[in-house]
Amino acid sequence: MDRNKVLREILFDEELCEKHGIKEVDQLTTNAPYYNKLVEVLSVIINENDNNLSDSQIYKKIKNIHNIG
Repeated sequence: MDRNKVLREILFDEELCEKHGIKEVDQLTTNAPYYNKLVEVLSVIINENDNNLSDSQIYKKIKNIHNIG
């Protein structure tokens, strides 16, 4: 799974997207420019962690953050 797929999987939740005004999840990338602050924060986390963690580890880490919030 590449970084863009990790972002899309995390934001697949319709309720989360509606709450934060995120549309067209299938078009999201982890590259700037970002049109939404949540997308930007998640992208930075994914890109920063990509050097040291596997895709599944990044996904689990961010999902845990989402569940806490």
